[in-house]
Amino acid sequence: MHYRHLVLCSIASLALNLAPVLAQESKQPEQPKATEPAPTEKPAPAESAATQTPPEYLDNRSTPETLIKSYYNAINRGEYARAYSYYAQENQPQPFPQFQAGYENTASVEVLFGKAEGEGAAGSAYWSKPVAIKSAAKDGTVTVYHGCYRLRLADPAIQGVPYVPLSIIDGTLQKSEKPFEESVPDGCEAP
Repeated sequence: MHYRHLVLCSIASLALNLAPVLAQESKQPEQPKATEPAPTEKPAPAESAATQTPPEYLDNRSTPETLIKSYYNAINRGEYARAYSYYAQENQPQPFPQFQAGYENTASVEVLFGKAEGEGAAGSAYWSKPVAIKSAAKDGTVTVYHGCYRLRLADPAIQGVPYVPLSIIDGTLQKSEKPFEESVPDGCEAP
């Protein structure tokens, strides 16, 4: 009796699983009429700068390169207060409202790096980091810059509260006439 019940349940299950497949096979796709043009695919609309997904959040002050990547990540995400925070408290480039206004027409920024030059002095480590920057404006114009950032980290073992992480002391950027990939300086002055 159980064997017959098992066979009947298996047949019923198979029929239920095959019914949708058989129903699809019996339908013929509708052919366009001779007088109607065949439908065409429309390309998907391009994503505007306003609807583009921002890059993934990056906040890493471990090395001069990761700090500068984090700085430009903040710029690309429109997080200007975070970008401003990467500067040393005593070396902020200008008041925050002017800093933020300087990026109001910036759509995106890319950065390439040269080798960091470092040295230690009086309980702090200093680096100079050569960079090339490609800045795309909201109107589509692209400008390439080259220059150097100087960074400082006070010895973490002797710091008190509040702790001050690796920070940008200053940056010097000039417009480059070379292509972006060739604009990274060979080096910077000693930090």
